[in-house]
Amino acid sequence: MSAQGPESVLRPGPGGWELWQFPPKDGPKVELNPGTKQVASAPRLLLALPTRSLTAIPLWVAAQGDPRELAELELSGRHLVKRDSEVRIIPIDSAEGRALVLAIAVGDESPAAEYFSKARFFDIPARLFDPGTADVLVWREFGDLVYAFYKSRRCVYFSASGEPSPGPAFCGLVARTALRLRVEQVIGGLPSSIRMIGDFSEADCQSVGNGLRLTVEHITPEPPPLIPEVPADVTPPAALRARAKRRGARKLAGVAFAGLAAYLLLAAVLGGDLLLKKIQLDRLNKNAAAIAPEAEQAKSLVVEWKEFQPAVHPRNFALDQLAAVAAELPGDQVRLTQFAMENGRILLAGEASDIAQAYSFLEKVKKTAVLQNYDWTSRQPQLAGKNKVRFEMEGTRPDAQARNQ
Repeated sequence: MSAQGPESVLRPGPGGWELWQFPPKDGPKVELNPGTKQVASAPRLLLALPTRSLTAIPLWVAAQGDPRELAELELSGRHLVKRDSEVRIIPIDSAEGRALVLAIAVGDESPAAEYFSKARFFDIPARLFDPGTADVLVWREFGDLVYAFYKSRRCVYFSASGEPSPGPAFCGLVARTALRLRVEQVIGGLPSSIRMIGDFSEADCQSVGNGLRLTVEHITPEPPPLIPEVPADVTPPAALRARAKRRGARKLAGVAFAGLAAYLLLAAVLGGDLLLKKIQLDRLNKNAAAIAPEAEQAKSLVVEWKEFQPAVHPRNFALDQLAAVAAELPGDQVRLTQFAMENGRILLAGEASDIAQAYSFLEKVKKTAVLQNYDWTSRQPQLAGKNKVRFEMEGTRPDAQARNQ
């Protein structure tokens, strides 16, 4: 186990929390339903967030652009992101200019919220089991059945079922999920085997095997968690805020210590340095007085140039600005629908065939030499129909006149 990786794991078990520790010389040890002190003292803790508190959706996104932003846009469009949630992604696969990611909405409302501040790493329970050759895993968390689908031993989907036992309702849910994942090309074909982990009866295993027509493998008791080499980036927002607060406190303490040391050093040499500074100041005042007439003349020239510059500088001609913007159009995939320039401000809008094209065009406009003097802001592109995304951006020069209210 890596010295920099997790050394203990807190995960949801069938009837409560399980605290697993991995002593260097002994085998894994587990403590059921540990107290707060035991969790707080666990070294380099990895917290497996309960599956029922997470929303996971596998998505194919464009290889260009930020996959997390694209996934967040997709989940927001489906109204799957709550106000206190943020979207994290786990890369899965890539093919033909697309990337397959597992988008996960992570919120602060969770049965694990009291342990957020005690964990250094966060992950999902589905990544802590070894699927072996199975396509689907089934286990229990807090009495509820949980299932996950795998592709090449990598989790591509997981969900809490809300069912206490593996009956017809549970089998129907798994079957419908498999069909949807197959249609969306997340998995290559329907699953052929399922692995049930934990205290399941022989009747439970037969019910799942007959209901889904799959080969069933039963693993009992639940094995120790399999710690990923690189934990997933599923840190809840509250945990991120707590980390930032701690870093700020440490930084403030370091700054305070450095300031105190600098103050003491300055106090030690201030007496001898003060006289030298006074002599230098007198000399500078004399030099400033000597060059005052030339400085006043130079200042007058600068003012005259600022008044004259707008009449001759190409950045003030709308046709030049429009030509610079149009030169960045990649072709029929992006087109302008609006261009306006007034009082040092440029407003442009257009349509693109997809979000990646829109982002690419906006970035090119910002880097255009003629337009680099502008401070650019852009709204998030909006879907406007099939193969159509609308975008807007506004550029403002430092000398732009304030808008009339």
